[in-house]
Amino acid sequence: MSVFDNPEQLRQLQNLLNPNQRRPGLEYSSSEDEDDSMVVHKMTPGGIGPSRTPGTSTKARSKRKPNPLATPLVEEQKKQPDNLEEWQLQQEREDNDILDSRKMPEYTITYRQAVGTEDVFLQMGNRTGSTASCEDLIMEVFMPDEEMTADKMSLSLQENEVDLGTCLYRLRLPLPHPVDVDRCQAKYDSEQRRLRLTLRLRRELDYVNF
Repeated sequence: MSVFDNPEQLRQLQNLLNPNQRRPGLEYSSSEDEDDSMVVHKMTPGGIGPSRTPGTSTKARSKRKPNPLATPLVEEQKKQPDNLEEWQLQQEREDNDILDSRKMPEYTITYRQAVGTEDVFLQMGNRTGSTASCEDLIMEVFMPDEEMTADKMSLSLQENEVDLGTCLYRLRLPLPHPVDVDRCQAKYDSEQRRLRLTLRLRRELDYVNF
């Protein structure tokens, strides 16, 4: 026996699917009209999950702590200068970077590790083959067309940045790790036109890796 053979079952199915639909030939009271005028909330994909009120949604998002391991989608804001002199230096530096027409030289960055006999054969220390166990950062800058001597080049080294300037080249590069400025060395090879920087790393967990 099919469901379509019984009209009463069809009406029950209609009432189940459309409970607020009016049927001709039936009288409805005022209370039923008030119930029908109320908005019926239907389930949508946006209704999945905990209920949110419109006033607290933005506040809850603002209170969330940022994930330090996630890749930021927006660049971090630059540190604002504390006084007028710092602001002027920052503006001059940005203007020089924009108006500078010198080429950026090619460079390479490698890591160097001081390995002794006890590390190679006895393996007594905590050193590994990773960059975490390297003490120095070797940076080589190639300037094949440069005729300037080493004493006339401008080299500024900070804890997190290297700034090199010559007549033809300009290299301003942030460093991947902080360095100890007092223990760094620079050597220029005039025949190969190559500047070699030996930067001593100063990281937070160096006392564990060495």
